Amino acid sequence: SSPQSKKITCWCRGSMEPLLNWLDHANMLKRLPRTGWLLAGVQPCESVADHTCATALLALGMAATINAAPAAHGLAQPLDTGRVVSLALLHDLAEAVLTDLPKRSSNLLGADVKHAAEAQIMATLTADLASGADFAQLWREYDAASTPEARLVRDADKLEMVHQALHYAQRGQRNLDEFWQGHRWHYELSANLFACLQSSRK
Repeated sequence: SSPQSKKITCWCRGSMEPLLNWLDHANMLKRLPRTGWLLAGVQPCESVADHTCATALLALGMAATINAAPAAHGLAQPLDTGRVVSLALLHDLAEAVLTDLPKRSSNLLGADVKHAAEAQIMATLTADLASGADFAQLWREYDAASTPEARLVRDADKLEMVHQALHYAQRGQRNLDEFWQGHRWHYELSANLFACLQSSRK
């Protein structure tokens, strides 16, 4: 590289370090496969970033649907759509460091250990970023499902996975029953979407 490019790189790694570090971890999600699919024999399979993008888009659409008539969905006020999208974009960021642990590994480690590791990673990733404390709080909100927005994103996260399982099955993949099982929904809209996906499976 030229002396000029080295100079720019050196300058960037100074004042721009927090944002570049943030981008480095976002890029890692593009290269990190969803291990549940790999263990089920799906190759090639989606990346964590693929899943994050689709979850955010689904959550955005679901929020718009709910906000058209919040009371009909059990809410006293509309969802904060910006918060919904932010939660969805952040929800799996810790996997850039922890990796996408398959269900069998998570069960072996225990929920508390996994949660503590993810919380520590998110605190580190957001420490030097402007509004980093807000981002870390958003992740904790998602993890605890403590707000209507977080609960919607929790539903969208599972629904996106189920939708992906349907598409893999339609291209001939087998051994995907586990991805359809054990779901509980926070919103009737989510349960209805799941029922539609199940009917498409038959």
